[in-house]
Amino acid sequence: MSEEHVWVVGDCLAPFANNDHVETLGGVLSRLERGPHGKEVTVLHPGLGVDRTCWRDVGDAITRRGLSSLVLAHGEPPQPVARHRVLKKAQDNVLLGDARASGEELCASLVVPNETEMLRDHTAEQQHVPGMLLIEAAIQLVTWGVGETVPPTARGETRYAVMHRCGFSFGRFVFPLPVLLRGRLSRSGEADDERVPLTAHLWAEQAGETTGVYDFELNAFDPRAVFAIEAGQAGKTLARAGAPSGEEGSTE
Repeated sequence: MSEEHVWVVGDCLAPFANNDHVETLGGVLSRLERGPHGKEVTVLHPGLGVDRTCWRDVGDAITRRGLSSLVLAHGEPPQPVARHRVLKKAQDNVLLGDARASGEELCASLVVPNETEMLRDHTAEQQHVPGMLLIEAAIQLVTWGVGETVPPTARGETRYAVMHRCGFSFGRFVFPLPVLLRGRLSRSGEADDERVPLTAHLWAEQAGETTGVYDFELNAFDPRAVFAIEAGQAGKTLARAGAPSGEEGSTE
């Protein structure tokens, strides 16, 4: 019996489903409810925009309709990291899954939640993943890597990543298929109690090709130290700006 292999992507990435062997999650679930069409085996693979809960829904629909001999949900989407590990208030904005570190080496899968505001607010409506989302994913991997690999402060607090230089290079479009983010987080100077200087060199891989490179310079700060610096700079900026006069922007 022949097999058809299909990538399943989130409904938020519907333009990509105009390609052969790609369907949206909503389209797959509708097709499963209608029942089998022919006797060819369909093997479904999770792409971006499909989380583990949705993938279980696909498996449940296959079982409920008695289609286990004709439809197979193969593999599983990555498990997202906890939102506090990448300094996010909403789990839907977490873009990393199955993250791991070994020494200075970092690796994670790209996760694109179907409801992330970074797609809802993107107007291009093309079939590729927006560059700004990929930059945010790289920043999240650096943030996660600092918490995972840099020793905490003497008080046991996780250090706070503060970036002061970055560079991005995009070589290929990234599509709603599996993506790996890899890289290295390295010491770049003498550390003290307040800060640990670091550099990060990251790249994204899809279908065996490097799609982009991301470089950062940063400090892993004692949180109390960086918040004190921030407060001091805020006070100085307000002093330089002076009290609002109400005259700026006047048309008289």
